[in-house]
Amino acid sequence: MPVPIARLYILRVFAKFLGLSLFVFISLLVMLNFVQVINQGVLSGFSFYFLAKSMLYLLPNIVGMSLPLAFLLAMLLSLGQMSQDGEIIALRAGGFSFYEIFSFVFYSALLASLLLVAVNNWLGPVAFQRSTDYTISMLNRVTKIELKPRTFQNISDWVLYAAEVNSLSGEMRGGKLVRRINKGETAAFVNKINAASGRYRMVDESGLELELLNGQLSQTDCKNQEKLLYGRFASYKTLLPFFSENAAGRKLNQREISTPGLLAKLEAGIADPQTAAKYRIEIASRFALALAPLVFFLVGAPLGVALDKRGRSAGFGLSLLIIFFYYGLTISGMVLSRKYEGLFPWAIFAPALLTGGAGLWLWKQKLYAK
Repeated sequence: MPVPIARLYILRVFAKFLGLSLFVFISLLVMLNFVQVINQGVLSGFSFYFLAKSMLYLLPNIVGMSLPLAFLLAMLLSLGQMSQDGEIIALRAGGFSFYEIFSFVFYSALLASLLLVAVNNWLGPVAFQRSTDYTISMLNRVTKIELKPRTFQNISDWVLYAAEVNSLSGEMRGGKLVRRINKGETAAFVNKINAASGRYRMVDESGLELELLNGQLSQTDCKNQEKLLYGRFASYKTLLPFFSENAAGRKLNQREISTPGLLAKLEAGIADPQTAAKYRIEIASRFALALAPLVFFLVGAPLGVALDKRGRSAGFGLSLLIIFFYYGLTISGMVLSRKYEGLFPWAIFAPALLTGGAGLWLWKQKLYAK
């Protein structure tokens, strides 16, 4: 039958532009996030293993951000090309309605919105938390350490000092180690280790291994200066890990918590009204942004057909205008909902309703015109 063939042809053309647009947007966002992480850790050095893990777990959120943008751009470019070639007019002259022609693309938009519901509410927050954990671990694991004489070097929870350092042999003299142990936010104990000489070596992905000779160690109680532990040693070996224990147990923000987790926290009760408002706005915005492919289909299909001979550059420029309008209003709605409780959640869903309504009007004016 001719209609399924026409649907499959349009879907194939649309899928080609969608794949290309997805590749471009995902590549750009990956590069931007990569550069951002590199700038944070390049000065002290970091593990490329943790960098790769961080970027890998960031991919679901990047795909979730790229899919609506790529969908709109692919819609305008593919339909604009078909309009230029006269294929849409030929199908219409053959007696096929726009619904019959674009039904498969509509199902693609519906599938994309369902996928975004899953990514925005479950997969994305969990993956973003893992990505943040790996980024923090990477920045705390200072895997590029260049010891210099008479210089204090921070390594995880320790401060290392050496009067003389031989970077070729790993020999050091006049070494000192200091560590402050906290209870809560206040210092509880201070550990000090002094050694006349020693040596060091790097242990890949683990830390800095030290062997100190002929030294003393002490522990001071910050609350009671009269309590002092003291000892001497002929040889003392220790490993200063790259990972800082102080990075554990961090507080998660709303972007790192799944929607069921946010709902559970709201149901349990949150003392801070601002935090509760952030959680509610985050939940509503996840569903509002998941509607973007459907909304972009409604407004993109008639505009793509109407481009006619105006070229691909017009389709690209038009897609940018729609994206700025839609996401600009969505962000404004989130800000207004936080400031004025009476606007929640209507201000967040207003861009989808306005854009979708404009798309329905265009369908009526353009697609069903005789």
